[in-house]
Order: sequence, then C-alpha cells, then structure tokens
Amino acid sequence: MNLKEVALRSDNAEHFLADVLPEYCRIMFELIEARTAFLHEQSNFFGSFLVQEELIYEDKFAPMYGIYGMAEAVQILFEKQGQSFQYGRDAEAAKLSYKISETLAGIVESTPVTYGLNGRALLHSQAGISLDKEVTPGVRIPYGTEPDPVSYIKTTVKHHQYYPSGISDILTIDETVKNNPEAMYNLCKGAIALGMREFTANVNSNDLVRVTGYMVKLSDIAKFKDQGSRTNTTFLGSEAADNTGILDRQPRVISQEMSPTYDFG
Repeated sequence: MNLKEVALRSDNAEHFLADVLPEYCRIMFELIEARTAFLHEQSNFFGSFLVQEELIYEDKFAPMYGIYGMAEAVQILFEKQGQSFQYGRDAEAAKLSYKISETLAGIVESTPVTYGLNGRALLHSQAGISLDKEVTPGVRIPYGTEPDPVSYIKTTVKHHQYYPSGISDILTIDETVKNNPEAMYNLCKGAIALGMREFTANVNSNDLVRVTGYMVKLSDIAKFKDQGSRTNTTFLGSEAADNTGILDRQPRVISQEMSPTYDFG
C-alpha cells in the first residue's frame, strides 16, 4: 500500500485515519485473499518437494501486508491542514506517523485471512523497489533529509513494535567512523535497547553498499550507462539511483560519538 496515494485521497489526518485508510485496507485484504488462494489452492507450490522434505511448512506461511510512503503521507496530510511539519525533523510529524502505524497494526491484527499465520497477515514496512518514484520506502526518512544517526533511530524506532514481519532501514555513516568503531558499536547497542530490530549501516567511502535487498558497487553504477553490466543488481541499482534517489543518502557523523555515555533517551 502506497500511503502517499492514500493521503492524497484524504481531506485531512482525521479523514485519513477514520475513513480512507480503513477502506484501502479492506481492498488490500481482498487482494491478499485472491493471491493466497491461488498460491495455496491452484499453484501446487505446497505440493512440491520443499514441503514433502519438510524444508518449508505451509501452515507457517503468512502474507506480508506491506506499506511504504509514510514520509510523504505525513507531509501531505499536514499540508492539507495548512501546516508544514516534516517527518524526520518535527515531533508533530513523528507523532502522526506513529498513529498511522498503530492504526494499520490494529487493522491487520484484527482482520482474519484464510491463509495466514494463525489466521492473520503480518504488517511489513517495504524496503522499496527501483521503480518507485517520488516516494520513500517504508517508514524511512527521505533520502537527503536524514538527521544524525541517533536522531534518525530515535525517530523511527517507535515504528518497529507495529511491524512483526520487519522494517528495512539503511543508515549512511560518515567514513570517520572507521577511526572510531566503538561509536558504531554503541549506536547498535542503543538502537537495540530502544526496540529497533535491525538496520544496515553503509559507510560513505565504501564502494560496495546495500541498496535494499541486494548489494551493489557504486563504481559499477557509474559505468553502467556507458558499459552495461552482466550483473542484475547493477541494473537495479542504476534504476534505483535514477528513480528513487538512493545516491542522495546523506553521510552522517554519529552524534556524541566520542562519548560512550550518550543518552539515547
């Protein structure tokens, strides 16, 4: 579900939460029922050797209820109310984003599905694909507007409780962290203590970086348009660079990185 598009169809935040979002959730569940029925009843996927040899179990499969575009949705809803709060910068924007996640979680947890894990789908924050344009993956802060890593984590970590099938996030860290690896260690410890389940850290000076679910060399992306590539991920990385702005990620120095007693709050 593209939350940006749902917000564009709403009058304000209250209308979004009370009426428009639940209606699009209903449509999403119709799609989930149709797609899972095909998978379980017609595709014969669960009649394969994977099940017969107990490599996978049909009753442990669950549809992931994926969302993206949280940042744009929040901004649009505030603009419709004559306000300019920005996700990742303003507390008011963060609070609205948490309310959206809480509402989504409540709907997903209370809606039965025929082929789910214990009869339910699992809410998921999508990492994004290379075809996404002018919309931010999952609940990430938009590329190019990221605050320092500690502030980033303190903004996004409160979403993790609502997404049992995961939140993908990528932080780009300034290369000075190589001289102070303990700062990265403390950042990870603090993030986990606050409730963050996982994130990826790219060091700005590294050539090999994670885009979403794959790795790519920045040097290969730079050469791709002229030379092409036999590596699928290079094509996807180049497309993501053009469409989604992944190369606009801001390298940040870890706040208070020389202080092992930094208060994560």
